[in-house]
Amino acid sequence: MFRDELLAGLLDRETQMQYAYEDRIAALRLRLDQLASRQFIDQDGVEGKVQTLVLRQAQLETRAAVVAQLVERTISRDAGVTMVSPASRQDSPAMSAARAGLPLAKAPSAGAGAVQNAAKGALEPAPLAAGGKPQPEGLDLRLGGESKPLPLAPPNVAPKRGELVPIDTSFMPGAAPAASLAHAADPDAPMPTRLETLALSLDRIERDQARRLSGIVQPAMEAATRLRRAFDIAGLSVDRYLARTVKRKEVAAAVGGPFLAAPTKGTDGLFERDLAVAQTAVATLDGLRRALPQTPLRKPLSGDLQMTSTFGYRTDPFFGRPALHSGVDLREDYGAPVRATAAGVVSVAGPQGGYGNLVEIDHGGGMSTRYGHLSAINVAPGQQVGPGAVVGRVGSTGRSTGPHLHYEVRIDGEAVDPSRFLKAASALGGIVQ
Repeated sequence: MFRDELLAGLLDRETQMQYAYEDRIAALRLRLDQLASRQFIDQDGVEGKVQTLVLRQAQLETRAAVVAQLVERTISRDAGVTMVSPASRQDSPAMSAARAGLPLAKAPSAGAGAVQNAAKGALEPAPLAAGGKPQPEGLDLRLGGESKPLPLAPPNVAPKRGELVPIDTSFMPGAAPAASLAHAADPDAPMPTRLETLALSLDRIERDQARRLSGIVQPAMEAATRLRRAFDIAGLSVDRYLARTVKRKEVAAAVGGPFLAAPTKGTDGLFERDLAVAQTAVATLDGLRRALPQTPLRKPLSGDLQMTSTFGYRTDPFFGRPALHSGVDLREDYGAPVRATAAGVVSVAGPQGGYGNLVEIDHGGGMSTRYGHLSAINVAPGQQVGPGAVVGRVGSTGRSTGPHLHYEVRIDGEAVDPSRFLKAASALGGIVQ
């Protein structure tokens, strides 16, 4: 009897232990499934964050290309116009933005050597490979081995799929701190920490781009306003001259659409708003600069001008009767050089009655200038001249009482007051070369 009870107790104990082990195994399996599910969820979260960072980098690359184009248009001197006077050119905010603000480097890729402007101090945009595009400075979030790892990464080790590999940007002005990039490239650091570090670097680059864009907006708006003021002083329609420099398919009047207020919150809205303002200012500046070479907004004589007779009605110096004076008389020493106030084609070069020796230049668009009483003529009919070209010498030929220059400005064949154009030239100061 005792033996049977002992065996029954042992069997019951074995059964209880078996049930306990089975319950333990089931709990461990459940825990394993939970961990596997959490790992998949975490992996999806990491991949989502990586995708977000890649999209942000692509957006910053696009912004960098647009801002670089604006800088190039802003500092262009092809039209003979500078943003500031030569004496202060080195302190121009636009030049600072171009030199220190937008050195856009192309990430090294397989088969192509890395281009670095270290020899130039990284003051100029790095050359791009064929079909390439500018990239924001500081890091590269491309997946895989498309970019060059930092020196702190293990050498000769290909990055794993999905690994974030920052590029070496220590030579770039305003690049992300080396410690941050090194921390982001540290394979021992937790992935969330590395992603957060890279996100902060993108935030810094985004703020830097917005700051540099603001550095373009202000000088461009000031230069455009200055040119507009000069055209207004001369009595010229800015819209007319802008239309002459825009292609037919890009006419500014062909616009429209519903009004949607621009967002006032968030960095994206602020950047896009500043970009729109900058593009408008640069487009106006570029259009006026293109029109400026053919517009007589320069002085025909060097130094301060001494006006001895104004435009309009006056007493004729020979007959003593009221007469219409179609230009202004500017006193100057005999033989002083007379310069073209705008580019154009010489239409008249020779004696013309009361004008004496006369040079007339057709600037296109119905505008022309005349230079009278010359002692010598340096050009011939049909000759093309540039702004500031010497067309003759001051003299006293024709109906003249002494050495001076008779200067006229005509629009569509009708004489207008040249003093407006001379005042506009003074208002421009050193902006015209």
